[in-house]
Amino acid sequence: MSKFKNILILAAGDSTRFWPLKRKSYFPFLQKPLLQHQLSNLKNYSESLSVIVNQSDYQFANSIIKQIKNGNNYKFQVINQKQNLKGQGGAILSAKNKIKAEVLILNAEDIFKFDILNQCIDTARDKNLDYLCLAKKVNSYFPGGYLATKKNKLDQIIEKPQPKKTPSNLVKLVVDYFKDFSQLILALEKTKTNRDDQYEQAINVLLRQTNRREYILYDDFWYPLKYPWHVLGMIQYFLDPLKNEIKLGKNVKIAQTAKIVGPCFIDDNTIVGDYALVRQSHIGKNCLIGGYSEVARSYLAEGVSLHRNYIGDSVLDTKVLFGAEATTANFRFDGGSVKSFIKSKKVNTNLAKFGAIVGAGSKIGVNSTLLPGVKIGSNTLIGPGETIYEDVKDNTFLFKTSRTKNKMGGGSGMAPNSAQ
Repeated sequence: MSKFKNILILAAGDSTRFWPLKRKSYFPFLQKPLLQHQLSNLKNYSESLSVIVNQSDYQFANSIIKQIKNGNNYKFQVINQKQNLKGQGGAILSAKNKIKAEVLILNAEDIFKFDILNQCIDTARDKNLDYLCLAKKVNSYFPGGYLATKKNKLDQIIEKPQPKKTPSNLVKLVVDYFKDFSQLILALEKTKTNRDDQYEQAINVLLRQTNRREYILYDDFWYPLKYPWHVLGMIQYFLDPLKNEIKLGKNVKIAQTAKIVGPCFIDDNTIVGDYALVRQSHIGKNCLIGGYSEVARSYLAEGVSLHRNYIGDSVLDTKVLFGAEATTANFRFDGGSVKSFIKSKKVNTNLAKFGAIVGAGSKIGVNSTLLPGVKIGSNTLIGPGETIYEDVKDNTFLFKTSRTKNKMGGGSGMAPNSAQ
């Protein structure tokens, strides 16, 4: 099997759109960080793997690589993104002089059917291409790069056009082949832009310089981990190979009256109480799913505690606690897709069922309800009996009798938007 000379993996994103969750490249699935899953798969398609990371993640990324290498001599390198170089373009520029010849550039947080990479390398080599990318047809707007074509020939990349001004229904995946990495570096160095599209503009520079450019239409699954609700798609990807099976860690205790419906993963030292129902979910270590609770199609991180709750199509980060009868509502009465806010802009999740995202260390009081699409920040306390219909900031104490002075240090604590 032919292999790429180099694969460059971009894992230095700031994860601001992933709030209230953090470090999306290292978000754990089946006991391993996402980046570890990616590297383990991608080393089969390349002679050398390079990973661009933030300086704060450098040691952790190196520890992941040591586990994967396990004594063999496969070529890995971890590269710090330079602080003065921003965005995707800056991440790639940080690899200047560290990669030579051809390269395939990928996002660390995008999962797709990696077998397509065999077609990519064969097409690029057989046709002596300077540039090749994967594109996928979409039925609704996705905030990414779109292909503009002329006579079915790739013409240029338009990054995040307005929803009504997309040049096609073809979204470019970050699966980009370049015959000569040094030419991409030169294009990036010459590209000046006020938008977050330096990389896409540099690609357009290269496209104008060559006719040896193509795209491959990809029609299989694609799970990008961009927004926090994308974790729900990821757990489907990681659980699907289990079929209807249930995978248990060490010392898991399940009451005789509880019911677990696969595919399902339950990690070490978790307890599932009497008459609890867990179905098609990913449960972390040291969790307590108290009696009469129901967890459906959800992700619970380490140390989550539930007490007679319904958690549907939701993500609860580490050490989240739900008081008795607190609930996540996951379906709109009108049946429409749930919307959620990202940086004060309403985003359509395209999910008919979507509950809540709750940040690490937060506590939800008894009998409280989180409406569809709501995000609760980290270390936040929601008082008993609350109905939460807006995002709530980090480090907030929200209680009926103290709405005007409820944020730790003052302020309302409510994010200025509606989840609906």
